[in-house]
Amino acid sequence: MAVGRQIKKAVMTAFADEDWEQKFSELMKIHPMQTLIAPLFSSLCAPSIIVRWHGISSFGQVMNRLFQEDASKARIVMRRIMWMLNEESGGCGWGVPEAMGEITASNKVLADEYGRFLISYIHEEEEGKPENYLEFPLLLRGAIWGVARLAQDRPDIVEPATDDLIKFLDSSDQVLIGIGCWALGGLRAVQAVPLLKVLTTNDSTIDIYKDRLLQSVTVGQLAQEALGKISGE
Repeated sequence: MAVGRQIKKAVMTAFADEDWEQKFSELMKIHPMQTLIAPLFSSLCAPSIIVRWHGISSFGQVMNRLFQEDASKARIVMRRIMWMLNEESGGCGWGVPEAMGEITASNKVLADEYGRFLISYIHEEEEGKPENYLEFPLLLRGAIWGVARLAQDRPDIVEPATDDLIKFLDSSDQVLIGIGCWALGGLRAVQAVPLLKVLTTNDSTIDIYKDRLLQSVTVGQLAQEALGKISGE
């Protein structure tokens, strides 16, 4: 137990450091991947938003390595993640869909197996009760971020969710719109171009974590970036 607390403290300290990637890389060299999973889950609930995002980023690295070492253990973690997003779990799921997005972006096999479940969290059925759709706004933001993150590296898996993502461009939530722009740029979604062009004049500023940096940008900038990717610029 004491060893577990020491590892958790070391992980949290690393994530708070300016040179966090190097610090955490050193921890990955000396600790088995399985022992880093619990601290990573703990980091998702950290008071510091930047610690939480660094934990999300690191989930992908650790799970990719764990899968290479023992695929069955990695799949157990993925099932735990999915359970945390289940209403019956009683958990809040903060940071969990984002971690799922980072993991699936980092490992092709896990993306093939679990990517469709991640997408299901943003798909709202036209009629009847949605099966997996995350109705709570903050969790929905996390799920769309996870899908957007997966879209950057594995657009083929996210492509079936294109229409769902386009719908979010009409949302009243500026964060959802901005993340949707990022996702659609990753997909090179030509069908989103008309709406993206309209959004280039949207000067609402949001915070978005991408390229391992927490950035303050306008929705218009994100729409313009998406258009650039779609046009191949």
